[in-house]
Amino acid sequence: MKPLYKYLIVFAALICAYLLFGAGAYLMPDGAVQHHVRKTLEHGDLDSDQPRAILPNQLQTRMDNFTDAIILNQAYVMRCESFCSGLLSVPRWWGPMLPFEVLRAGVDGQELEVWHYARYWHGNTFLSRYLLALFDYISIRMLLYILTSLLMLWCGVVLWRRGGWPLAAPMLFALWVCYAFVMQFSMQFVMVLALALAGMIAVGRQKEGGASLMPFFVIGSLTCYFDLLTAPVLTLGMMLVLQAALSQEARPSKGWLRTFYSALLWAAGYAATWVSKWVIATLFTSENILVDGWKNTLHRSGIDDFSRWDALAANLELLPWKFVLSAIIILAVLAVLRFNARGWRRALMLLPVAFLPWVWYLLAADHSYWHNWFTFRAQAVSVAAVLLALAQMVDWRKLSVKHHEDNGIM
Repeated sequence: MKPLYKYLIVFAALICAYLLFGAGAYLMPDGAVQHHVRKTLEHGDLDSDQPRAILPNQLQTRMDNFTDAIILNQAYVMRCESFCSGLLSVPRWWGPMLPFEVLRAGVDGQELEVWHYARYWHGNTFLSRYLLALFDYISIRMLLYILTSLLMLWCGVVLWRRGGWPLAAPMLFALWVCYAFVMQFSMQFVMVLALALAGMIAVGRQKEGGASLMPFFVIGSLTCYFDLLTAPVLTLGMMLVLQAALSQEARPSKGWLRTFYSALLWAAGYAATWVSKWVIATLFTSENILVDGWKNTLHRSGIDDFSRWDALAANLELLPWKFVLSAIIILAVLAVLRFNARGWRRALMLLPVAFLPWVWYLLAADHSYWHNWFTFRAQAVSVAAVLLALAQMVDWRKLSVKHHEDNGIM
């Protein structure tokens, strides 16, 4: 691990970058942004709360136009208040209607109440404001889909180069089976997927024996900046899975310790970034965001007329178990036919990571229960960890030799 002062320097640089990024978005002229928001409303691109992408009969393919309309609302309204308020309080119109109806009413000139949403950094709102200067909503979605597809291709190449298909296939399958492709179509979701892919690329490109843990700290901070509590542990978990799969540690205990340090750094970056927003907003606005943030943290981690186990079950039931179990059975059969006795160490390093999303659901019970239709995607971490643990128990070289012999190649 790097000395503490290096993490403090990086953290200070990140907070400065976040403030500058938001300030640039606030200072942009409104004309092009508001033109593209009006164009979006004219085309009806947001006129459905939770439309389904590609597979219309699957509950798991719901997109979040509800929150995307709020993001566009904030991008449109931001400059209606002072610099500090617009940057730190992130105002938006509010009314007793669906978000796209509120946005349309405000754009049409109706008198609406202005609400603040200051406990998040709202990096996705600032990013959307930059993009809205050039494109309407449907064009932004297409652009984000193309960019994340290229990022996924890059990630796949990095994984294949480090471990071939036995490494790349389980990780990409885990993302696919948890409907990660739906995240590409929503501004609310897309940054978590992009950061998870970027984190895997960063871990996969590190040299053996000299791997830095700084990417975990940085990705944790960036996740807090851009995410609205969708599936944040996806960014941590996929990095941990890859780190464990590539580990050269002779003893599982050392691998577990490295996993613990990595997770701790991610959590430090995530929590410190969030608390720093509460402090800065409290100091430079008239609101006590420290109290508001803490109250909402307690609320989102609490329970009501359901238990924490209900929150876990609500997410588990959305996994496409027939595909997951099919993959597990295939790898288990291969492990029996071509057993790799040396793979148990990495398998033991991987399995604890599988529990990470489920621990999150138990801790953030309220949020995970009511929003299970998108929080369930964090279980790509669990699927990847289990499949890669099984893959460690397969001697792929023997399997390849057997295939060549059966085809008369050898």
